[in-house]
Amino acid sequence: MPTPPASLPSLPAVELHALLAVSFSALALWRPLYGPDGAAVTDFACEYLNPAGQQMLGQPERPEQTFLTLFPNACENGLITCCCRVFATGEAGHFEANHPADGRDNYWHLAARRGGELLATSFTDPAGETTLRANHRAEARQAELLAAAQRRAQEREEFAQVFAHTPAAICIQCGPAHRYAYVNAAYQQFFPDRQLLGRPVAEALPETVDAGVVDLLDAVYRTGETYYGHEQPLLVARPGGQAPKPMYFTFTYQAYRENGEVVGISTFAFDVTEQVLARQERERQRQQLEDLFMQASAPIVVLDGPDHVFTLVNPAYQRFFPGRELQGKPLRDALPELADTPVPTLLRQVYTSGETCVAEEMPLQMARSAGGPLEEMYWTFSFQAHRDAHGDIDGIRAFAQDVTASVRARQQLQEANQALTESNRQLTRTNTDLDNFIYTASHDLKAPITNLEGLLHLLQRVLPLPARQQEGVQPVLDRMQQSVDRFQLTIAQLTDLTKLQRAAAEPAEPVDLARLIEDVCLDLAPQFAATEARLTVDVTGGPRLAFAPKNLRSLVYNLLSNAVKYHQPGRPPVVHLRSHRTENGAAVLEVQDNGLGLNARQQAKLFGLFRRLHDHVEGSGIGLYMVKRIVENAGGTIAVSSTPGIGSTFTITLPGTALPETTTAV
Repeated sequence: MPTPPASLPSLPAVELHALLAVSFSALALWRPLYGPDGAAVTDFACEYLNPAGQQMLGQPERPEQTFLTLFPNACENGLITCCCRVFATGEAGHFEANHPADGRDNYWHLAARRGGELLATSFTDPAGETTLRANHRAEARQAELLAAAQRRAQEREEFAQVFAHTPAAICIQCGPAHRYAYVNAAYQQFFPDRQLLGRPVAEALPETVDAGVVDLLDAVYRTGETYYGHEQPLLVARPGGQAPKPMYFTFTYQAYRENGEVVGISTFAFDVTEQVLARQERERQRQQLEDLFMQASAPIVVLDGPDHVFTLVNPAYQRFFPGRELQGKPLRDALPELADTPVPTLLRQVYTSGETCVAEEMPLQMARSAGGPLEEMYWTFSFQAHRDAHGDIDGIRAFAQDVTASVRARQQLQEANQALTESNRQLTRTNTDLDNFIYTASHDLKAPITNLEGLLHLLQRVLPLPARQQEGVQPVLDRMQQSVDRFQLTIAQLTDLTKLQRAAAEPAEPVDLARLIEDVCLDLAPQFAATEARLTVDVTGGPRLAFAPKNLRSLVYNLLSNAVKYHQPGRPPVVHLRSHRTENGAAVLEVQDNGLGLNARQQAKLFGLFRRLHDHVEGSGIGLYMVKRIVENAGGTIAVSSTPGIGSTFTITLPGTALPETTTAV
């Protein structure tokens, strides 16, 4: 009796069935059936009978029978127990029992097969030399086939070890249903929650049916021709109601042959999802960037390669050259007038070094239309290296801005500023000459007027009394004296004008405004008494103001003296002097009176030099001019609001420290 192998070879079912079919012994493959507890084997289902086994048992190749159905006395004679032991331990065994049909002795050879099957071998040993020799020959042939199968199993085991550690996903699918016979770890990782081995692909991966995968496998199985798939998409179902996961594979389906016949398909696949999604993202970003370039208001072009070929020209750039074709042309052909300019050199430097270059307000002679006249244009460029997916420079992005209008406007402004500077220089010289003239005139006129005044006094002393008492003599002498007085006043004010420009440079210092007003009022006391004037002072925001003391006194004096001088006849003057703080920290000084008032035409001439708007009151017309000059030299402003017959309000705004509230009546 031959000794069975320790275990059956780990061959796909198609190959194992082909091997068992040529055996003269009755052979069967059984799969265990478990009891309700799932732990113990209670029976075996017959999955395959070779031809000898079919003849012996009178059953088809795949009978729908269990072991105990075909062999009802297997429990009593211990055969089922022996089968369970071989299946549990993996060690081969044998069992002798009577055939249930004719009572002849049968010898069972039992061997476990990896994958959960059991091989049961049954043969009958009748008396007779011929039959025994035939059986010996059959057993020898079976041993040879089994050895060959073991060699193939060993080879497949070695290949399986290689396949198990390769990053490629590999599987073998057998039969027209493409049932999984082998999957390596890399393939199983594609579908970590799926049971693949032993199942047809349409059952294990139903999503492959709609994706056309099964059709491809059918074609390879039918024709034997290898199929190459490149980055094929597949929506892989996920558990728990999750949305399908998009995956991409590059793979080959290759026919698997036995004895020249296609018995299955081997698959070599690579998951390229990450690469495809990364490329799609780069393409999305590239398209987004291109859309941004095309919609940008700034002129943008992309130049490709060392010849700087226009591969992208946005509308803003093309509008500068409406009659010229740029797309697809090298720079030297599209804009030949740039050949002798710095632009080609700058582009080569950026293309070689990768460093960004910015050229501001570059003057270029360019034609807007093909064959058109050259015109001077000013451009500001930014040249940036464009890199491919490997980081190598393959082009240049150029951002351009036509700044011709702004450059010419600045040039015109510079010319205007130069002209203004020259005008200011001439005006300064004129003002200096005028100041020198005023100073010289006032200085040179002092002596004659003084002499004239002395002669007038001498005349009044030496003139006999009868002569002075003659009709008209004394009034003439009085008018002469008044003229001399006015002349002296004018000379004094002209002298003040020459000092005004020098006083503008005097440093500011804290001034007690309330005390300064009191001092001015003492000087004006005779005028206040003569006109019965009433002055109300309301100073708020603090007792001090940062200003040049002489200039501030001149402001207050002139405004208060004018308020009293130009009062309404028959109405005592009422003057209000107020001060308050502004939000930006400036001090505002207001002088309001109830005097004659001014119409709009008079207000327009109010601050002119030597402007006198009321002839019935003596004056030189220089006081308010000096007030305006002092205020403006200090960076302040002066404004007037006036109504004829009602009065006027002068408002001076001066930068400085605000004053606290106090109220003083004079």
